[in-house]
Amino acid sequence: HEKWSGGGYPDGLEGEAIPMQARIVAIADTFDAMTTNRPYQKAMEINYVVDKIRSFANTRFDPKVVEAFANAVKRGDIVIDEQVRGAA
Repeated sequence: HEKWSGGGYPDGLEGEAIPMQARIVAIADTFDAMTTNRPYQKAMEINYVVDKIRSFANTRFDPKVVEAFANAVKRGDIVIDEQVRGAA
C-alpha cells in the first residue's frame, strides 16, 4: 500500500525506496480487484482498467511498471480468463 509519490503505508516509502516486488504487486492487486466480480462491483473491461491504472502512474504506481504492465496487456501476455473473472 505504499504509493509512488509517498503517503502510503505501512512505512511511508516513496519512489525507488519501494521494493520492486511491492510495485508490481500493487498493480496486480488493482488489476485483480477491477477485473473480477465483487459483491460491491461488477468486473470492468480490460481496456478501461489499463487506462485507469495508467492514470495513476507517478502518483500511486511506478510509471515504468505501469508501462510494462500496459505493454504486456497489449501483447496479449495478460488476459482476463472468464472462468476466473466469475459469472455476473
